[in-house]
Amino acid sequence: MNFDELPLFRAQDTPTSRAGAAHVRLRLDSQQAQLLAVYAHPLAIDGITDEEAGERSGLADKPRCCYWKRCSELRHKGFIKDTGRVREGSSGSFMMLCEITDAGLAEYGRLRMEAARK
Repeated sequence: MNFDELPLFRAQDTPTSRAGAAHVRLRLDSQQAQLLAVYAHPLAIDGITDEEAGERSGLADKPRCCYWKRCSELRHKGFIKDTGRVREGSSGSFMMLCEITDAGLAEYGRLRMEAARK
């Protein structure tokens, strides 16, 4: 099992928590929503790394923020996907490029509608 296949619940969680994890919607003010907005931006059309998404969202500058985990959760939910391409990151190692999926665009649209109502 790779990191993206890890469940969104803990082993000790109740069966209802386990079942509910698959149906959790993003909150408008969540880190996942902030990252999804970056992936939905036209400048991300050719794919971006988790590191770039963290920087563009401003989350990389926040202490104790694990933006790369939120990106992994977005992949797990099917909102972003690996393009199969890589780009060199700030550490010099290669990082996968991801792009938003149709499900991600739909969720981003839902978040924008929710924001417009507030």
